[in-house]
Amino acid sequence: MATVSLAGLEFGTLSAIAIRGTQVELFKAGSGAPLLFLHGLDGLEGAAEAMRALAEQFTVYAPSHPGFGGSQQRDGVNRVDDLGYFYLDLMDQLELQQPAMAGTSFGAWLAAEILTKEPARASSLTLISPLGLKTAERREQYVADIFMVAKQELAKRMQVGEPGPLQNVMDLPEEQLRRAMRNDEAMSLYGWTPYMCNPKLAERLHRITCPARILWGVEDAIATPAYHEAWAAAMPQAETATIEGAGFRLHADQPAAIAARIASLAGA
Repeated sequence: MATVSLAGLEFGTLSAIAIRGTQVELFKAGSGAPLLFLHGLDGLEGAAEAMRALAEQFTVYAPSHPGFGGSQQRDGVNRVDDLGYFYLDLMDQLELQQPAMAGTSFGAWLAAEILTKEPARASSLTLISPLGLKTAERREQYVADIFMVAKQELAKRMQVGEPGPLQNVMDLPEEQLRRAMRNDEAMSLYGWTPYMCNPKLAERLHRITCPARILWGVEDAIATPAYHEAWAAAMPQAETATIEGAGFRLHADQPAAIAARIASLAGA
């Protein structure tokens, strides 16, 4: 493993692992019980402070999803449903039998997909601002269209605090800009149509049996209250909680609070 050089992630190590021939970037940090952390729309770097807090209590395993960051895209993997199976192979290779699992936005959707396939693969599940359920009806939009909102406006709407340097792509060094562009390209692949959802997911969420918690920011300006309620209805076995002083990117607004909620559910 090489010492990490990504912005804000100097507290861990970065390596490349091959999963059935696909090179995947894997960040690892901390010590303690294993935690599989699945990043959201903002990639590994965007979750740096939350992972720093989590690494104080867990051994954090955080891959860049195929097509994101420094991970290769895998042929034939073009839906989050596909990624769910890919991640089961990744967990097998890392010998993660029943880790705590947490994800934010896109990563929360992915975590739910994994556990609808093999419910016994996690000891606990924390979904932070999850995507994945139907995002609109004919006359009502439940989740803002991130592909249509200008980048700077989107960054402001995503969180309560000031957007970090990674949120303003015009200021990024070339390597970080390249990673951000790959993230956007991958999000378009997985979430363009149907927009940020798997229409079948709601009918599968009952299969998740481990202790589960869904977290939302009180000042969420991306997903509407109706969308929060849809998640609560589709997954009644999960506790739902809100966090003050946080928007959709509540892992950036309140990283310590997020880490504490994940740890308490996992019994750490």
